[in-house]
Amino acid sequence: LLCHQIFLDCTFYSTTFPFTKGPSIPKMWIELLNALCISLPIIAFASPATIFLPVFFPKLFHKTSKNTNDTTTTDNEVKVNTPHANTTPTPPPLIEMPPLALTTQMLQCFLFALYAHHFRKWTLFAPNSIGFALGFAWSSLYPIKLSPPAASSFLTPWRIQYVVSLFVMAAGGMTIRRFPFLSSSIAAVVGIIMCTYPLPSLHRAYRERNANLLGSTSMNLAMMTCCSAWVLHSSPWVEYDVFVLVSNAAGVAVQGWALVIRVCIARRRGVNERELTPLAPLL
Repeated sequence: LLCHQIFLDCTFYSTTFPFTKGPSIPKMWIELLNALCISLPIIAFASPATIFLPVFFPKLFHKTSKNTNDTTTTDNEVKVNTPHANTTPTPPPLIEMPPLALTTQMLQCFLFALYAHHFRKWTLFAPNSIGFALGFAWSSLYPIKLSPPAASSFLTPWRIQYVVSLFVMAAGGMTIRRFPFLSSSIAAVVGIIMCTYPLPSLHRAYRERNANLLGSTSMNLAMMTCCSAWVLHSSPWVEYDVFVLVSNAAGVAVQGWALVIRVCIARRRGVNERELTPLAPLL
């Protein structure tokens, strides 16, 4: 009651004395920010495609390296290439990242889509329904193309996370009518884990010099950009929400640190095109 009274007092004084408000933002920028907050999550939800498409369609993304043996001749002879070039196929890539980013996307988007459908909030329902469909696909395809080291480390966690996610989704579907805010509350907590999914792998990725444990660079950039937009949206100058602000600020910090670790790894072992293509100009 005391907190509620303080909130009412703050609201009264902020509306009575306009000089207490923060600087106003033009309406055009607010509308642009709203559009970004709807579209950027969809891009973030689709960004694991940068991991799965090269794995399942390696011929479209990886070229074979050609080794041509040239014959060296004397001054009176003509330099002739060997008629057959030796082609060394690049080994197909495999998934090395943990499943946390995929299973949390599936669970969080399902619960938010369920909540949005119950209250007919279609602007919230659209991106989360797309995110659930993609997250379900990523999570289901994940164990098919795991590398042997990743399978020994991540297959059991994937099974646990996948089964728990299905159980929570079923429970959310059965309780949405009686406890509609339960689904959104669980989804908000899972969303924090989804935004900060590289956190458990940061130390291991740096120690083993393996940036693939952090997902792809595009995944880190997409999630950091999405969280940055929501940090602005939940700031006191737009629509202040301390929970959304703190959770997305944590996502910006973790994803940004993951990108820094990628740069450190690339500087130590050379630029790997698959790990660091968008950040190559920074090196």
